[in-house]
Amino acid sequence: MGPLEGIRVVELGVMIAVPAATESLAGLGASVIKIEDTGSGDELRKYGSSRNGMSTWFANANSGKRSLSTDLTQKEGKEILWKLLEEADIFVQGFRTGVTEKLGFGYAQTSQRNPSLIYCSSTGFGETGPYRSLPAYDPIIQGLSGWAGIQKTESGPTLHKTMVSDKTAAMYNTQAILAALVQRARTGEGCFIEASMLDSNIMFNWPDVMMQCSLLEDDGHHLPNVLEGYRLYKCKDGYVTVSPGTDKQWEAFCNSLGASSELKDKKLRTSKDRAENIEYFFGKIASLVNQFEREWIVEKLREAGVPAGPVYSPEQVKEDPHVKARGVVVEKLHNKIGKFLGPSPPAKMFGVNLDLSDAPEQGQHTFEILRELGYDETSQAKMLKQGIIKSNRH
Repeated sequence: MGPLEGIRVVELGVMIAVPAATESLAGLGASVIKIEDTGSGDELRKYGSSRNGMSTWFANANSGKRSLSTDLTQKEGKEILWKLLEEADIFVQGFRTGVTEKLGFGYAQTSQRNPSLIYCSSTGFGETGPYRSLPAYDPIIQGLSGWAGIQKTESGPTLHKTMVSDKTAAMYNTQAILAALVQRARTGEGCFIEASMLDSNIMFNWPDVMMQCSLLEDDGHHLPNVLEGYRLYKCKDGYVTVSPGTDKQWEAFCNSLGASSELKDKKLRTSKDRAENIEYFFGKIASLVNQFEREWIVEKLREAGVPAGPVYSPEQVKEDPHVKARGVVVEKLHNKIGKFLGPSPPAKMFGVNLDLSDAPEQGQHTFEILRELGYDETSQAKMLKQGIIKSNRH
């Protein structure tokens, strides 16, 4: 039994920021109902590798949920959502600011009918400010929050090749929802969570990406931002990451590679010296690493207690011996896509590994959920014919 067993979640979101948050809740034992429209449903179903109409991208962000497909612009579709929200513990929606209010499901409306409801509104820019009604996708937030600006290359800034902004927002969404559950346990009252992707990513980036932007006093001692010089190091047969961050690790690094002259270099003597000469420091590491083969240098530095590791392609990650030993990537079986690989939950709680059900097909559980809400077969058939609901199971 998971710690959130008995908690009911209604999700109204697409792509990653909302679905990844609710999948995390499902992974902790919550019951999650994903509401999809009667058109194409969650756009994430269309992206990435797929089989039999199910993408692995969607499958790895929506496990453990049930899908109900209904048209929320119609009266009957609104009634279905109301029935769900009146009994729900958590409602997570990812529409632009003002959209759910127009549909009739803003916090003011829902909290009147369910005062204990925890309402999380996950938007690109929040409820206020000049950008409040603008659409946002991951690259937009990467550009605005400093992610892209710190990823400097010779040709200029670049994007992370991952939906890092969405996933950062999902992490903070989950964190806020769990805190709201704790508060509700004390007070019995629900609350409104204003979750902004931009706010979340600026918060995430501030300690390091903005380290040179924080001091406001004139006598502050400013050093170059170490992240601007972050790099991978080319060895004879590939790339490695090496981070001798302390004086002890730097000494061990030099001794391991026979770099006696670097140990005597005044620009590299202490952590403070290396921080003030960061590009020079990284350049020395690069010139030393370049002389050796990847497997040898990683093993040698690890033996000496220096943080080091190989640089993998996405296909190589699952083959790492530590990843294998930990069971981090596991083989799963989905009724549509067959065998596929996915991660096991990173947090192990109470010695229990929760097995999530397959990510649902669009409308897979429409009839099942409607029966639970008290709709008989006649009313279900009528709504199906009128296009108010959609189901893959007739």
